[in-house]
Order: sequence, then structure tokens, then C-alpha cells
Amino acid sequence: MKHSETNGNTHPQQPTPKMDLCEISRVYGHAAILAMRDNERPFNPDDFKPAPIVIPAGSSGMAALDGSIAVPRQKYITFFIPSELRDYTPAHGIVLVGDCHIMRGEVFIIGGEPGVGKSLCATWLAMAGAMGTEWFGLKIHRPFKTMIVQTENGRYRLQKEFSALPCEQLDAWIRVSEPPPFGLTLTNAEFQHDIRAALEEFKPDCVILDSWNSAARDDKQRDYSETFDALRALLPKGPDKPALGIVAHTRKPQPAEKRTGGTGLMHILAGSHVLSSVPRSVFVMTRASEDESDDRVVWFNPKNNNGELIQRTAWRRGNGGFEAVGDFDWEAFDKTAEGGAPQKVTIDHLREVFESCDTMELSDAVERLMIVAGVSQSTVYRVLGEGGQFAAHLTRNGKMLAFKE
Repeated sequence: MKHSETNGNTHPQQPTPKMDLCEISRVYGHAAILAMRDNERPFNPDDFKPAPIVIPAGSSGMAALDGSIAVPRQKYITFFIPSELRDYTPAHGIVLVGDCHIMRGEVFIIGGEPGVGKSLCATWLAMAGAMGTEWFGLKIHRPFKTMIVQTENGRYRLQKEFSALPCEQLDAWIRVSEPPPFGLTLTNAEFQHDIRAALEEFKPDCVILDSWNSAARDDKQRDYSETFDALRALLPKGPDKPALGIVAHTRKPQPAEKRTGGTGLMHILAGSHVLSSVPRSVFVMTRASEDESDDRVVWFNPKNNNGELIQRTAWRRGNGGFEAVGDFDWEAFDKTAEGGAPQKVTIDHLREVFESCDTMELSDAVERLMIVAGVSQSTVYRVLGEGGQFAAHLTRNGKMLAFKE
């Protein structure tokens, strides 16, 4: 054996095994496998950074992909004795908002129907984190930086929104993306490189994805789980891990369903139960009445695993945020909300369906609109039909459907 193969001692260097698909998935997550599929090219380990781990004594703990790199073996589970759990001291500054409602390293949800003001909630949270003001009555424990990855609003809409804000005081604390030209391609290596570079430069304490349906491909449990995996793979690890906020839609009200409060409100989020089970806290916003000109909303907190829940409150949308409504008629609201009135399909629903691409197959448009608007398949086919209410905004070419303003 040649001297160069001995690592300077009498023990020969052990050849490191190549990584198969299972090992790639274990070390780098589902995002690596999806990237190989979506980009139609071999896996590039430079695009993924596995978390640092402890190597067991007496083991090289290393693996290689085609002999090109060495990857530490990942430690998948750690156990503690009761006294270690009792004596644990959380890192300073880990709690950002409320009674552990928003914490670094944890996931939270902002849910509501289209147009109710979810994106404004996200912007108001970012501003509250920068200026130390309350957010829906919740205390901001320390100033924090927020990055909003959004696909909802273009530069024109954002200009109108931020023109009412003290931007000079916010510039060092907030970053907002314009809608990515190719959508939220979380498994695309080039998209991952761009967003990781932005995260590394800005180092946010809170990252908000607006909205969930632009990242999740369909309504299946597996896809939701893979989307969460892809998001986690993009974010920093360890003490630099930010809070992750998800802006999500609520589904169509069911007959006799009450949306007046209680922990059951977390289950009205559209899609798989994964969306309500993964986050540690959930917020839900509903309209205060059926009146389209009513700018009041009701704010719920049906889930907070790390702290106490807050009571429902009423707010009025304004420039740059929300103002508390002190004389809200809860009795009238309860009567209206208990009726479970069906939700109508609006042009905002249609814009949301086509936000990532202007043209798609009719069947895909039907499935997406059912989720976004929370209506039945027959209703969607009716409104998307040639004589439907959106005929002026749709053009057809065989089975393809295109949206126009």
C-alpha cells in the first residue's frame, strides 16, 4: 500500500461508501431528491448544507457522493435525563411575540380567506418587530428583523402599501420580495442559491412565506410534508434558525359550522391536516360581517402549544396595519358566523389561482380554484365556463385556459 493512503499512520484509510438516494434523503432532506427530479440533472452536494453533527467514537461517520465529498453522519435523535430538561435555559431573545406565540425556530400560521388582510398582517408584524409596537395586542419582546417571501403583490401594490409607512425607520429591519418570475420553486438549485444568499446577508429573525398555496403543489399530505421539508432545508440551522410564518387560506364554510371561536378553528385551514399540526401557534382572521364595504375583521388564536391562548378580538384595517375596535357587537357577529354562509368566487380568487403562471390546463385551474375559494367542483366549472362570470378574463385554447386582467 502506498504511503499516501495511510493518513500518516499504520492504519490504512478506509474507502468511504457512495451515497444512494436513501442516504441523500437522510442527510440532505427531501429537497435534494426533488431537486434532482425537477432540474433533471445529478445531485450537486454544494447546493445543500447538512447540519453539523457529532461523529460516534470509533467510526469515521463519513460518506461520499461519487467520491467527491465527505459528509458527517447525521444524528437523528438525542435523549435527556429529567434534570437536564428541568434545568434547560432557553437562548436569550428566542421569544419574539406574545406568550411564546412567535419564537425563533418555530412555525406559526396566519390563516384567512382571500382578501381579508393576511398580507397586511404579515407587513404589520414586520413593522411591529422593527419598531417594538404591539401586534394584535401581543407584546414584542425585542426588536427583530423580518424577511417576507411573497408571491401576492407586485411593485405597484407594494408601493401603495409602503407609502403609508415610515420606511426610513424600517429599512434596516425588513426585506420584501417581489413575486418570483418562476414562482416559489423551492427545489430548484438556482432559486435555493438566491434565497440562501439573501438569508445569509440579511440574517432575519423571522421569515414569512406568503402564501402557502404558491409553494405546495397540491392538497395531499405527502406534498405538504415535502414542502415543509424544503422550507426547513433553506433556512439557517442552530441558533440562527428564524421563526417561520406561513400565510394560508381557510376552506369553504360547511353547513351548520360555527366560526365564532374555539380551538376547532385551526381545522378550517385549507388542505391537509399537516398544515395545522406542524405549527406551534395558529392565528385565524375572518371578516366581521357579510358587508363587502366593512373593513373590520375578527382575530382568533385557536392554537398556541408553547403558551397561553388569547381571546378573540375585533380590528379595523387601516393604512399600514390594524386598529382595535372597542365597541364591537359580538352578539350580532355570533349570529352571522354561526350561519355558515357559503363563500362566493371573486376575481381575487381567480388572480390567486393564476398568480404563478398565466396559462394552465382547465382541470388544474378547477382544482386550484376549489381550494382557494372553498367551493364545489360544479360551482367552479360554472364560473369558469364560456358564459360564466369571468368570461371576460379568460381565453381558451383547447384544454388550456389563460387569465387576463
